Amino acid sequence: MTQEYPYNGRLSRWEELSPGLAIVAVQSLEEQFGFEPGQYATLGLMGSEKLVQRPMSISSSADDLSEYEFFIRLVDSGGFTPLLWQRKVGDPINVKGPKGRFLLQDDGRRALFVASGTGLAPFISMIETLRARGQSRDIVLLHGVSHEHDLAWREQLTELADGDGFPLRYVGTISRPQGSPGWAGLTGRVEAIVADQLQAHGLTPDDTTIYVCGNPDMITAVDELALERGFAPEQVRKELYWPKGRAH
Repeated sequence: MTQEYPYNGRLSRWEELSPGLAIVAVQSLEEQFGFEPGQYATLGLMGSEKLVQRPMSISSSADDLSEYEFFIRLVDSGGFTPLLWQRKVGDPINVKGPKGRFLLQDDGRRALFVASGTGLAPFISMIETLRARGQSRDIVLLHGVSHEHDLAWREQLTELADGDGFPLRYVGTISRPQGSPGWAGLTGRVEAIVADQLQAHGLTPDDTTIYVCGNPDMITAVDELALERGFAPEQVRKELYWPKGRAH
């Protein structure tokens, strides 16, 4: 049944970072679609009776349409990701897009990116697109995960932050340090470090826009903190990675 559906794409790359966490790329077998960094595509696979589809933020540069890259976690109880984890590179998949309004604003302001888990994906697209276009933005990126090995793109982001070609500050934090005995960085959920990072980097409502992507509880916590600190609602841009109660 899987092969009978008129799929329009194929899995072109699969990089498993840890069990159940992967960077996945898809090539379109039809006309490539353009997108803005921060937008998402919809991936689809045939289940037992119907096409199961899920929106996934694109993590690759908007200037490279050779394949569309995604950062995906397996949800055992989900409807889509267990189907995806049964596939391999070269297998067919459906892909359509783009959609979404979670875009980097052309407001000339500093940017605080706050991501939990796979919510990092749209921020990688934003950064890579800026770099591909020879542009820059003063960015502080906070990424919160459970374990050290879940910090995707950590090496690349650290190298970029340590260089002098792009104004990025990168901070990772893990919520289960007992599982990462060699970890010497910050611990706790990402929403718990936002207040200190605002102060540490001198980010204020006068010059900063906050972008938040990840699980809904984290987004609610950061939104409430930002409003308490004087950020106007339009200066806190949010992308919930799933509605409450819905599994991927």
